[in-house]
Amino acid sequence: MTMREMWNKSWNVNTTGTNILTHTFVPLLLKSSDPKLIFITSGTSTLGESEVPTIAVNKSPPKGWPKQALAVPAYRASKTGMNMMMLEWRRTLREDGVKVLCISPGWLATGLGFGNPEKNKSFGAEDPVLGANFVRDVIEGARDQDVGKVVRRNGIQPW
Repeated sequence: MTMREMWNKSWNVNTTGTNILTHTFVPLLLKSSDPKLIFITSGTSTLGESEVPTIAVNKSPPKGWPKQALAVPAYRASKTGMNMMMLEWRRTLREDGVKVLCISPGWLATGLGFGNPEKNKSFGAEDPVLGANFVRDVIEGARDQDVGKVVRRNGIQPW
């Protein structure tokens, strides 16, 4: 996949496609007695922590050119875009009483990233059940006070 294809695919899946899907189903959402719109974002999307050197994705590659082209920058930029999209949906649906927020479930040992859950675990990824339980809790109202934010299990993710 070329660099352009990688960036376009990341934005198509995480931001553009998500926005169009949301737009399509908002009429059904507004019929709910307790409407909630939740997007799944990433801890890599935070601008506020983008220079924390202890976070692996923030480490600079060695000096010289060319640099190894990884999908991480495309992914994290598209998730940052998703965070802004969430804020736009929050603004748009505020008067309709829709609770809109993003969930940042943490680094989970799924097939994402290196594509191998066991390899992800060896690098510190957590059991996916932790993320699933967190998503369920948010859906059930545990973080309703945090609408318009990116929520983590342990608090609010910095922008």
